[in-house]
Amino acid sequence: MSIIVTTGGPISSLSTAISSAAPTFGDILTAIADDIDDTTGEYTAQITSAILSAIRYCERFAYYFNETRDITFPTVDGQEWYDGADNPAIPTLVNIAMVYTEDSNGERWYVKRAMPDDIELISDNSASRGRPYAWTYFGRRIRLYPIPSSTVYTVRLQVGPYRLDQITDQGQSNAWTTEAFDLIKARAKYILYKDTIKDAAMASEALNDFNDQQAMLLGETASRNSRGVIIATAF
Repeated sequence: MSIIVTTGGPISSLSTAISSAAPTFGDILTAIADDIDDTTGEYTAQITSAILSAIRYCERFAYYFNETRDITFPTVDGQEWYDGADNPAIPTLVNIAMVYTEDSNGERWYVKRAMPDDIELISDNSASRGRPYAWTYFGRRIRLYPIPSSTVYTVRLQVGPYRLDQITDQGQSNAWTTEAFDLIKARAKYILYKDTIKDAAMASEALNDFNDQQAMLLGETASRNSRGVIIATAF
């Protein structure tokens, strides 16, 4: 007796449940609620809080998506301190890797970092004026030396990490919900299990997942930024 099997043919498309749209804050919330089987929305507020906490934790690390060289501000004649009024990102900077000055012709100079007390000693009433060649960061402000003169220079910061604009609506997305979706979800679940659900075993599992995601993202960041050669260091 022959057995006849009828198939539906090849699968030509993915399920419509898979969206091509950029994942949003709400998508992370929904995924976590599904993972913890929160069918009634009982933990919506706690999940939201945990996601925001996870972002605050992770934004202290440098990944390929929270680095930038686009934070700039112009020098002002006689002004040595620069803060949020000059560029809103300045008070929130975590790490400034490099600083450059550019003139109106696009010529660029490297500005070296100095200790705050070193500039404090030389930046007095007799301080020279001109193109800044040294900078420091203190009190959430950038200080330049020499004090800029009337010639306007653009100060360009190479920063990593820097804080992305805060998400204020569940429908919004940024790099934390796209590039780091699984990282933020894992960290948020760890916080949720540890502080709200009080399940140590699940918290430990979520933390292991976060560590895996963290290692992969940091590894990808290193691969993207690597030069492929070993650079000698002077001691």
